[in-house]
Amino acid sequence: MKFIRAELHNHSTESDGALSVESLAAYAAEKNFGVLALTDHNTTSGHAKAYDAIRRAGYALALLPGVEITTFFGHILALGLVQMPDITTLDPRAPEPFFAMLRTAGARAVGIAHPFSVGSPLFIGCRFDMEMHDWNAVDYIEVFNTSVSESGMGAHPMAEAFIGNSRALALWERLVLDGQRIAAVTGKDLHSMPRDAEVFTTYAIVDEACTLNAADAVLGAVLRRQTIVTKGPLFTAHSEKGRVTVIFDNTSGYLDWAPAQAAAPVLELRDSTGAVQRAETDLRTPLSLSLAPGARSAVLKLYAGACTPVHLLAVGAPLYLDEEGNG
Repeated sequence: MKFIRAELHNHSTESDGALSVESLAAYAAEKNFGVLALTDHNTTSGHAKAYDAIRRAGYALALLPGVEITTFFGHILALGLVQMPDITTLDPRAPEPFFAMLRTAGARAVGIAHPFSVGSPLFIGCRFDMEMHDWNAVDYIEVFNTSVSESGMGAHPMAEAFIGNSRALALWERLVLDGQRIAAVTGKDLHSMPRDAEVFTTYAIVDEACTLNAADAVLGAVLRRQTIVTKGPLFTAHSEKGRVTVIFDNTSGYLDWAPAQAAAPVLELRDSTGAVQRAETDLRTPLSLSLAPGARSAVLKLYAGACTPVHLLAVGAPLYLDEEGNG
């Protein structure tokens, strides 16, 4: 397997951002992203400019065009969408047909941005207030939106209340353990040049033999639910007859620059039966853990010692299992 570093939520001066598409592309190239999504609010006007900027500069960077569909009832990320559809047909009490319409209009992956961000009366529409009846309509959830951290507000006591990342992660985990096939991603949600605080990043997990261009490979990984959200450590997992093997990878270089930890990292495996296993790891040696009998899905999270939100290092791709525990 190989990993592609991707930034999937960004804005430019084509909507409400302070950065030109040229500046966004330069930033992404400098920070070694393989894929940059341009998701301005309700416009595709920056796509051609971004393609041209990347081509002229010769960056080893693939553009993933998209839109942040911005409504009074929440924000929807439509990756691959290159023309704005009519968004007045949205019924927030039954949004599934609207999600299907986005796909018909060209969106290749549809996700929910910052679902628990502060909403009315401060910022109408930022929080996702639509009534979902079928989560199969959603390909991914932005479980970490790092715009607050990178704006300098990350240490503020109200930062988590403002953006709601822990609630977004809990929603995704609940859906996965209920059997929903849905990916987790993170987004910088760039509107201006970030401070580059220690924040989560999305990596797409791609087969080593994949010959698709990077943007298509990342889209494929999202649709296969093969993404990892991480502050650096990378790993993959698979299960055979209820025995989960976790393989670590240092593509990110984390082992070379990781800060010293007071305690060994801990990998947590939580499955759909409610069973939880934890094991210390050196992030080099493969781990083997057992699923509870009857488990049909599982979530893996890596912590820097204590298994608390503040110590979270990475959220792995979800595991979906057949009756024999393979997945």
